[in-house]
Amino acid sequence: MRKINKDGHNRGHWDLTFVFNQPNIGRVDSELFFFLGVYVSHVELIRESILSMIPGTSERALIEQIDITEENGTIIIGCPSIFSQKYLSRQYKDLIAKCVSSTTQRSVDVHFCVRPNTAPLIDFEAPEAPIQMTLPALTSPSAANGLNSHFTFDEFIVGRCNAFAYEAALAVSDEEVRKYNPLYFYSDIGLGKSHIAHAIGNKVVRSKSKVTVKYTTARDFSQDYTHCLWNNCMNSFKKTYTCSNLDILFIDDVHLFKNKEKTQMELCHVLDDLMSSGKQVILSGFRPPTSMTQIDKGLRSRFSSGLVIDLKRPDSKTRAKIVRHKAQKNAIDLPDDVVEFICTNINNSIRELESAVMTIAAMSSLMKREVTIDLAKELLEGTLEKQQRITTPYIQDFVAKNFGITKEKMISPSRKKEVIYPRQVAIFLCRRYTKEPLQTIGNAFARKHSSIIHSLETIETMYTQNLKVKREIDFLIERLDSENS
Repeated sequence: MRKINKDGHNRGHWDLTFVFNQPNIGRVDSELFFFLGVYVSHVELIRESILSMIPGTSERALIEQIDITEENGTIIIGCPSIFSQKYLSRQYKDLIAKCVSSTTQRSVDVHFCVRPNTAPLIDFEAPEAPIQMTLPALTSPSAANGLNSHFTFDEFIVGRCNAFAYEAALAVSDEEVRKYNPLYFYSDIGLGKSHIAHAIGNKVVRSKSKVTVKYTTARDFSQDYTHCLWNNCMNSFKKTYTCSNLDILFIDDVHLFKNKEKTQMELCHVLDDLMSSGKQVILSGFRPPTSMTQIDKGLRSRFSSGLVIDLKRPDSKTRAKIVRHKAQKNAIDLPDDVVEFICTNINNSIRELESAVMTIAAMSSLMKREVTIDLAKELLEGTLEKQQRITTPYIQDFVAKNFGITKEKMISPSRKKEVIYPRQVAIFLCRRYTKEPLQTIGNAFARKHSSIIHSLETIETMYTQNLKVKREIDFLIERLDSENS
């Protein structure tokens, strides 16, 4: 036990074994017990300080299970499991260090470890109301115009799933600007809609030096607008997006304009100004314009007034081309049976295909083993088994348990707030982890296709705009992955 001054600072060590073994223990200096009280109270104050800064019910449950001690000037956070240790150290190390320093009035190091004797992790309780959250910033591209230089037409693999999008994008990058305006791409995550938009911009910038291009996201556009509105500098905002300063405007994730009425109105003015002046507008989102019911009808009309293109999931031939291209680019020799194995078992997104190639390549190099079908099966076995284990019924049970409601209540017609949010989260996770079409997911939740789309749009918006929701869902994802690793 470390002895602590009344002002919270260290002052040597108490040898408690010696003290309490003395025959005159009843007359031990009362100051010792004051110091012990200060130490205990500091631990509780630290815990309360941390809890006051943690937003989610689920994460608070983790904090309540930790054991806080001090060893040689370092605060030791004992966690009940490896999952808890990894999650808290990654997400909250700085916050915990700040709370400790604030409470003890001194700077400290914080170390996380696993202490199995700590109380076991409990399931977090259902929130008293659906959690309303605010989203962290997305990673911004490095170039001044916002374009990612790695996303080019040369790196875009063409197949039946995206050939139409590719040809339209090439046409726009040449002289046929007014022919397809606006150009709207939509698809699920990781299927190339952002890539092809950046490819247009990169080609134009390289071939026409005087062309002014700007890439932004719906979130950044909204934040810029709100900032300028509140700071009385709308002239600066309008100047940024005026036709005299822009030739091509890219806006990504336009579904995130949902429920932002004033921002939508301003965007209408921006689009009208640009398109009436013959400037090119390129948009992308998760859904087609017609399905975004919480976007103003006039704005939806503008989104769909040009060419609307769906990028579908790649077929087996396209997946094989993507895998071979990724392997060739990284000087990796993949046998045909390994390529076929990857393409057969991974078909959710292009990102997952590329990740599988790089995983096999990295482990082959580190383990000094030849790339064979056995190695591929060994390395991807966990991923494939996880796909088989995490089914729609599994996710329904998992989410219901973690929110403290029954599965039957979650899929019931109930419109109570404490049921709607867990249901929407479960639908979001089903879309993320399973290959089931939306109609099948809808049947599992006793919901129509349109209701499933609405739930997905709601959670996707909350996840990208509300930090509490993002942390809550990230926690569930980490726990799902941990339980199925």
